[in-house]
Amino acid sequence: MSAFLLTCFLNMNIDAKIYFKSVNDCLYYAEKLNQQSVQIPEKVESYKCMCKLVAYVNEKRTKVY
Repeated sequence: MSAFLLTCFLNMNIDAKIYFKSVNDCLYYAEKLNQQSVQIPEKVESYKCMCKLVAYVNEKRTKVY
């Protein structure tokens, strides 16, 4: 099965990965999470989120929403 991967980066490191069946759901969450701020000691960082089509996801090993 193909799916859409929502990936969020914090300070250029992958912080979260979630798979969706619908591109609309993926884009909705990417929009809501993008640019949210997190207080890290001494500075404030912002999330950068994006959706990417993944050609194959094994549904038995990966939760797809």
